[in-house]
Amino acid sequence: MPELPEVETVVRTLRKLVVGKKITSAKIIYPNLLKQPTNINQFETEITGQTINSIERIAKHIIFHFDNKVLISHLRMEGKWFYEEIGSQVNIKHQEAAFIIDDKMQLSYYDTRKFGTLHWQDVDNFRNSKPISTVGPEPFSELVTPNYLFNRINKSRKHIKTILLDQTIISGIGNIYADEILFDAKINPLKSGNELKLDDFEQIITSSRKILNKAVELGGTTIDSYQSAHGIDGKFQNYLKAHTRVGLPCLICGDTITKIKVNGRGTYYCQTCQVLE
Repeated sequence: MPELPEVETVVRTLRKLVVGKKITSAKIIYPNLLKQPTNINQFETEITGQTINSIERIAKHIIFHFDNKVLISHLRMEGKWFYEEIGSQVNIKHQEAAFIIDDKMQLSYYDTRKFGTLHWQDVDNFRNSKPISTVGPEPFSELVTPNYLFNRINKSRKHIKTILLDQTIISGIGNIYADEILFDAKINPLKSGNELKLDDFEQIITSSRKILNKAVELGGTTIDSYQSAHGIDGKFQNYLKAHTRVGLPCLICGDTITKIKVNGRGTYYCQTCQVLE
């Protein structure tokens, strides 16, 4: 699943390719992709002739800015944007949308799992509407302080691993980076929110920024089938210290990395470095 670094990589790539270019025609191939508006013909008509002025990222969402509208893309599990020659579809079976660009190229959306979404909203109020309005601040935000996390989490009996995956509290962190952040912070993933101290939250913030900045620098993590865009592979998987390393020696203490399930999610940690007190 693409997390903050992978989505940031997609955004940086798309900016170089399509900002300033005009959409000359649009086709939604998989109707369930478009969540708003529900009238596909209306959307295809409205976006045709519009110029992509800029692209930003909010948490795991990609925001294409037009003159008075935005197109919000959530990649979910396997969504990918490809910039390709017209007619040269990477995998037509999984192509869900196609936008013809005025440079005779095509911006296509593919999704093998079909969980991705698109929302077409007014630029003036999209930040106050779903899906963006429910998204919590990113770890990089000045709003994310030890006190903010303490006030949001200190009464929770949920495991800290589960809490870090809650996008309404802190956004952009998924399964891979939650494992890496907790390993770096030396916090056991089974520890509940109400067991953590202010110093623990400060360490989580420090580790979050450190891990995510490094992952962004390396283009994200390419694991299993996920690739952020056509021909783009991240390199952070070469620097993982916990995630996927089950049975291997801990790079800090030499003990064996353990894999467990936390709220149904595969979780990797070191029982020595991340002791459950």
